[in-house]
Formats: sequence, structure tokens, C-alpha cells
Amino acid sequence: MTARRAGPGRMGPLALLLVMGSLWGLQFAMLRQAAQAGYSDLTVLTITLLLLSLIFLLIAAAKRDPFQPSWGLLVFLVVTALLGYVAPLAAALYAASRLSAGVLSLIACMTPLVTVLLALLTRSETVTAARISAVGLGVLSVTLLLWSQIDLPHRGKLPWMTVALVVPLSYGIESIYIARFWPKGLSALHAVTGETVVAALLVAPIYLLSGQALPDRLSWGDAEIAIAVFVAAGVVESLLYFVLIQKTGGVFVNFGTFVSLFAGLMWGILLFSERHPDLTWVAVALLAAALLLASKDPPPPVAAQGPSSKAR
Repeated sequence: MTARRAGPGRMGPLALLLVMGSLWGLQFAMLRQAAQAGYSDLTVLTITLLLLSLIFLLIAAAKRDPFQPSWGLLVFLVVTALLGYVAPLAAALYAASRLSAGVLSLIACMTPLVTVLLALLTRSETVTAARISAVGLGVLSVTLLLWSQIDLPHRGKLPWMTVALVVPLSYGIESIYIARFWPKGLSALHAVTGETVVAALLVAPIYLLSGQALPDRLSWGDAEIAIAVFVAAGVVESLLYFVLIQKTGGVFVNFGTFVSLFAGLMWGILLFSERHPDLTWVAVALLAAALLLASKDPPPPVAAQGPSSKAR
């Protein structure tokens, strides 16, 4: 039964998006838990990438579905790793000391807007009026949520805001690139495994150059549990990211950025007993409307699909 004829079918991508965004938000909460114990964001990311690489490689081995590498596949994986991990990580770390968390979060949540503009410019997929309206509602909801945290920078901070714009630009370009240049027959599992392994190889030198050191002995406290949850969530949300791009193209998946911010807020309420003003719930209502608009008649994906693992 097709999605167009069945109501639940239309809701399938939205359900996957909500799961993915909720897990992103959970990762933010776990990152905060690990940071309170002295782990830096870069340390957690490096550990996570190494563990995710191992887990995905083991899953691929268990399925007896190994990679069949090619130069085209290698280029694809390097580009996605640079856009999905290295470039936004470097920009965020560089700008974090100069901009408030609210400003950084707001800039990062411009990703769906960037993706829509890129899709329109490149004509990589159809962008409906409903989705454009959804982006507007999403940006408005995020602005309401973060309004009290946003200290509008003086002119001296504009260069740092420009650097921070690399984050949504990288994520926006990545999803459009994946959807448009997905190697023929590449499975979502192979895509996420390849990107994660390449990203780990690229991020590890950055970590070593930063002068930070991995823990010299393994303990099992709240921070380590938080990292374990971070990794477990990463297994699911990373795979869902590629599955959603296969199903819906490169625009819809980035609405998960909005979901993740609000999910992080909800996890904060559950895990840290945080409280938020009434305006927060107005923002949640706007986000719900944005997601319903975004999920309306998703355009067909442009990524090549097929059961074979043979890359182009």
C-alpha cells in the first residue's frame, strides 16, 4: 500500500524523524552529564566515533555483507565525513568560546533553512510551499525557545557568528550531497558504517593535536554510563539519518535539528528536573505544526537504492 493512499504510511517518515531527533536530544543530555565529570565534547565525540565504528563493523560482519570498496565510494564517504563531522566540529569548537550557547544553538537550527535553499538552487528535489512554511514555523519555534538565552552579539562578534554558520552549511550541504550522489546499491548500513569509520580516522588527529588525553584507566561512573548511552543512541540515530534520506531525500531529515533541541529540553526535565517558562510550550506547539507541514506529501527520494551492496 503506498504512502499516498494510506495515512499511516505518510506518518512513517515523521515517526522515524521523531525517534532520530529524540535520540539526538538524549545525546545532548548525556554530553552534559559527561561534561560535568570532566570529559570534553571532543573527547566524548572521539570515543563515540571509535566505538560506533567498531559496532557498525561488527554488525556488517555479522550480516556477512562486507564492503566492496571503490574510488567513487571512498570519495563519497570522505566528503560526507568532512561535512557531517569534521567541518561542523571544528567550527563549533572554534566559535564556542566567543558565542553564547543560545546563539550557537539558534545558528545550528538554521540547517533546515539552508537545506531548503540549497534544494531550490540545485533543483535536487521538489520543495513544496508546505515545507517552506514548516521551516519558517520551525525557526520561529526555536527563536521563542532560545529568546531568553540569546544575547545578540555586538559588531565584534560577527566574525565568530560567520564561523558558526559553517555548522548549518555543512549539515545542509551534506544531506543534499548524500541524496544526490548516493552510490548505486549502497545500503544505509554500509553508508553509516563507512562515514563513521572515515570520520573517526579524520577526527582522531584533531583530538591528538588538541593535547587532550584519553582516560588512562576505565572506571564505571555516571560519566561512563552517559557515554555508553550516547553511543547506543548514536547507533540508532546515525542509521535512521541515512534511512530517512533514502526514503524522503535531503530536506526532510534536517527537521530533526528542530526536534533534537526540544527533545534535549524534555530530557532535561526528566533527567535534571529543569523548569522552563510557559513560552516554551507555545514553541513546542509551533514545532508540532512545523513537523506536520514538513511531513505532508514528502517528495520522492533521489538517492539510488537497491538490495545489492555493490558500490558505484
